[in-house]
Amino acid sequence: MKEIGKQYPADSKSDPSGFLSRKRLHQSIFRAEVLNLPYETYGNYLTKEDGEKGYNFYNDFGIFQAVKRYRKYNVPLYSNMLRSEHIPFNFFIPLNINKRFCRDILSEFFNPNIKTIDRIEIEYAPQQKERYLNDRTSFDVYIEYTSSYSTRGIIGIEVKYTEREYKLQKKSKQEEDILSKTSRYYVVSDKCKLYKSEAIDILPSDRFRQIWRNHLLGESILIADSNKFRHFTSLTLFPCGNTHFVETSKEYLCLLAKNENNFLPITYEEFFAPCYKHCPDGKYRNWLNYLEQRYIVKG
Repeated sequence: MKEIGKQYPADSKSDPSGFLSRKRLHQSIFRAEVLNLPYETYGNYLTKEDGEKGYNFYNDFGIFQAVKRYRKYNVPLYSNMLRSEHIPFNFFIPLNINKRFCRDILSEFFNPNIKTIDRIEIEYAPQQKERYLNDRTSFDVYIEYTSSYSTRGIIGIEVKYTEREYKLQKKSKQEEDILSKTSRYYVVSDKCKLYKSEAIDILPSDRFRQIWRNHLLGESILIADSNKFRHFTSLTLFPCGNTHFVETSKEYLCLLAKNENNFLPITYEEFFAPCYKHCPDGKYRNWLNYLEQRYIVKG
């Protein structure tokens, strides 16, 4: 068995709840005891050699082959076991192979139910960005579906692990868009009629900005492509121990003037339950067991 490796002493400052440090240790233990691999700098980092071999990904369903089609080697995706960049691949490439299974899972959270899953993309941003938000906002996972009423809809998924809010980068395009009341952010917010009147002063804050932008991307697609899509749901997926997103999601829901499947916060634990319920075979059960062992800290 390999060493668990060094932990990062500043974790307690960036996350006083202890969730970040627990998850870093959990990934370090998984690397050492399950993968039996050495570490690079800190315990949650694979070496470049092992990262390039795909050890940050579940070894089935062509997941790593899909990763290589999307991105060449970089440390956050290939070697950092703690960051969330790799998780959409581990969760959704197997579901892309069996879209009926994916439909059965998501239908547990949607009313009306989903009739078919028509398309799944990882790291997706629509082309001709000027028609939408005119920025670099993208979905971790993008799903097109047909509802039981035969209308078409979109689900835009943001996948989190230990991440929290982030600061607005000075002199960035995003800062320009946030500061300009004529930017697409505010135009789309006004057109979609989704928010309470007082929300527009709160949504650009660090606490809500990313959830707001991802939601606006989907709403901008509904506006620009109204002939194709009738529904959009912004779905945020995170572990129940990430109290930042537990609390922020509740607060964000209170800013919505209406919520008819507009925003769905779902924990990993809630997501896994219908995965097991509808699991089609032993191959998928092995995958689910891996996901639980990899990402959930018991007790």
